[in-house]
Amino acid sequence: MNKTVFCISITALLCGPAVADGLLDNIKKGAQKVGESVENTVNSTADLVKNEATPEETRAKLNVMADEVLTQLLAQNPEADALYQVSAGYAAFDSRKVTVFPVSAGYGRGVAVSRETDQHVYMNMGTGGVGAALGIGGFESKYVILFETQADLDKFITQGYEATAEAGTMQGDERTDEAIRFTDGRSFFMLDKKGWRVSAGATGTKYWKSPELN
Repeated sequence: MNKTVFCISITALLCGPAVADGLLDNIKKGAQKVGESVENTVNSTADLVKNEATPEETRAKLNVMADEVLTQLLAQNPEADALYQVSAGYAAFDSRKVTVFPVSAGYGRGVAVSRETDQHVYMNMGTGGVGAALGIGGFESKYVILFETQADLDKFITQGYEATAEAGTMQGDERTDEAIRFTDGRSFFMLDKKGWRVSAGATGTKYWKSPELN
């Protein structure tokens, strides 16, 4: 598949599940030519963006996912657990990303939760870019964002967020002296194959409120 067509097709996933179904077959055909990891990720993305029979069932599925991701982070990272205890809320996401040099694009879904009110708001996330991606492959990642105050969480929900900062130290690898803390009211954690990354953000990632589920 032509890289430009591939980029347009997978980026269209960012429009939401309603748009994704007609594009996944085309992406899958291209994925078969560039590697099993890409094809597996496209199939996994299809499952991720698929809505259940009712919005209530879709929300319930995302609630279970968010609980599992948060529980995994807190169990595996004591510093994140300590920060969570003083946070006003969090957002947890499951995402898929496909890279076919030089294009990288992905889609994710998640839930933002207020610890004060227990309000659940359903969110989308998208990643993309040209020129920074290296190699070929399909990748699965999980994200947790902790919020320092209710106002920080509310701003994330109502205005969305576009991250441009590079990822920071890898949990379990050589660490910097910088402690895990809130930066501008947020603290980001990303789980990939190597473990939890502590980061200031995620390059090229945009978050927005789901129009279908809220």
